[in-house]
Amino acid sequence: MNTKVDWKAGEQIAIASSSYNGREGEKRFIKAINNANENKPVITLDEPLEFKHFAARETFGSDFIDMRTEVGLLTRNVKFRGDPETSTPYQYGATMFLHSTGDDSLQARLSYIELEDVGQAFKLGRYAIHFHMIGAVHKSYAVGLATHQGFNRAFTIHGTHYLRLEDNVAFKIKGHTVFIEDAIETKNNIKNNLIMNT
Repeated sequence: MNTKVDWKAGEQIAIASSSYNGREGEKRFIKAINNANENKPVITLDEPLEFKHFAARETFGSDFIDMRTEVGLLTRNVKFRGDPETSTPYQYGATMFLHSTGDDSLQARLSYIELEDVGQAFKLGRYAIHFHMIGAVHKSYAVGLATHQGFNRAFTIHGTHYLRLEDNVAFKIKGHTVFIEDAIETKNNIKNNLIMNT
């Protein structure tokens, strides 16, 4: 299995918990990457990890389980964020509110964006990304986003159908990370998302 990564020094990653305590996920910056052995890249972090993170192959006769702690890249070239100085103390970050008059009258194509210091704590409807009462959104998607340090839900799907929510990473989000608001939302494709430290 080739596990070579295209991550770079200076980028930030999130490492999931591998214990029963979901709060043991951690964020670190990459200090260096050595890809000399393509099958076993060595990543040096800016500081030691506080918790143990498990990786092993357990063999049972001819069967095996390959268990690895998930790691997600948080850094993206395009960044959408709240004020870095005031968002955290006030839990008041940036939001994207997507709404229109009806079926397919809105097209939101969000891909490979970093969202940091987003959402507004204890405020109804003030989520990092909020698809609100649109109906069908066949041409809309949120793919490959990295959302971290969120104060009120990362992705809200409300009265919205056919949305693709795929391959996203979310770390340290307050409340439901993926929120299906009324339970009437149908045919949304939510897959391959890595969610940590909710």
